[in-house]
Amino acid sequence: MLLPNIAQAHPQGWQAKLVGQLRLDQRSGKDLRYQYRLRFYPAYQMNQDWSLQAFIATGQGFASSHNTLDDSEADHLYLRRLYVRHETSEGKTEIGVIPTYKGDVASTGLAKDGWISGLRRVHKFNADSRLELVVGELAHLDNANAWQKWHSLNYAELELSSRLSQAISYELSLEHMLGDNFLRGELRYHAKSGQTYALELIDRLDSNRVKLVLSFAAPLPWLGTNTELFSHYSYADKSFGQRAELTEDFLEYGHAIALELDGKLATKSWGWFAKFEHYAAQSTNRAQVGIKFSF
Repeated sequence: MLLPNIAQAHPQGWQAKLVGQLRLDQRSGKDLRYQYRLRFYPAYQMNQDWSLQAFIATGQGFASSHNTLDDSEADHLYLRRLYVRHETSEGKTEIGVIPTYKGDVASTGLAKDGWISGLRRVHKFNADSRLELVVGELAHLDNANAWQKWHSLNYAELELSSRLSQAISYELSLEHMLGDNFLRGELRYHAKSGQTYALELIDRLDSNRVKLVLSFAAPLPWLGTNTELFSHYSYADKSFGQRAELTEDFLEYGHAIALELDGKLATKSWGWFAKFEHYAAQSTNRAQVGIKFSF
């Protein structure tokens, strides 16, 4: 994972980004689903350091952002996050209903459509290392509306991110959530030829149950200049708990594997994707294909 550059020049005033996709989703033994997803990121930059950020998306749960066409019970659009951000060359602070991540999202990190009510502080030691502290509440997982009553302080995370060299980076974190404690580690190798290899592991400390993800990403220039392959194998112990389901690339409990192709169309604003998943425990397959856009 490349560590993001926190210090940036921000133009004042309103800014917005809209990202969406349409897909066909077919899973063994189930009907074909026609689905869509919208993610809207409005922001107001008050000055160089301070901004108001929001996130509005389809879907009705923490790790879900797709709506199914012709399904009247799944026509959801929620304000999922609303927070104030203070950002300088030394790091950033976020207060409110904040994102689940500080920059890029790991396969074992909490889903990027999710939210935490609380505070995040990211301190930048130097260009290659930073420390993140998050405290708050992780709740309302089946109701994605940011306007919820605060119940308890039940979430805490302390994470160190660092780059050992141009090729190797890692993350190491301690987490308390959902009444349990977890140790999460991530090691990434970025080859000069463009491939990225990653090993990610979460250990549930009270029971030594684990979730493991091995992933590989590479450009595929023979399919187009902007075409990429992402594949990953995952294993989640059946007794690991809900923490496994809330991760970004959750497939299923037990052994599972996924292959995904991602490419651009004639314009940079439009792209396409195709994905295949296999769940060993259930001996089932899932295929998805669709188009996406970003403005």
